[in-house]
Amino acid sequence: MDNKSDKKMYLLYHMYEYGEDEDEEIKFLGIYSSEQEASKAMERYYKLAGFKEYPKEFFIVDDYVVNEDTHWKEGFVNTADLDRDFEILTDHFNKWLGIDKSPRESWEDNEYYNALCNINEVMYKVRDIRALAEHIQKAWSIWLGDNSKSFDDYIEIAGNVISERFYEKYN
Repeated sequence: MDNKSDKKMYLLYHMYEYGEDEDEEIKFLGIYSSEQEASKAMERYYKLAGFKEYPKEFFIVDDYVVNEDTHWKEGFVNTADLDRDFEILTDHFNKWLGIDKSPRESWEDNEYYNALCNINEVMYKVRDIRALAEHIQKAWSIWLGDNSKSFDDYIEIAGNVISERFYEKYN
């Protein structure tokens, strides 16, 4: 096993989506020494009950190099945590703007939602209140066309966001 191609393995799995929420069903089927062996296995599985109900495109072969980190090198974040953080962010902005709605109701306003998404992308990285205030001011101008607030207003909301210490959560 001197070169990387000698160290490869091939994972075969079957994946499809179902239901209104498009939930994923994934079945791990095997690990093979070559792509050809994985293809032979796919042909065997394709003849079986359940599998034959779906097109062959639902079978997936991924190759991996043995003894090499390939995915999740920086860890992972639970999507429920990210959703909760976005709700917290929205609550801060709703209070700042005097909006008496739940976060989900607020997101029905596409421009407002897009501005929040833009801010959400940087809130995990920025520790400096002034830098975050400048970003929020720019997002507000681009997405909402709102230039009515003073920089002190943006400093206020940036301070509220930074007080949540999002930047410490996933770094």
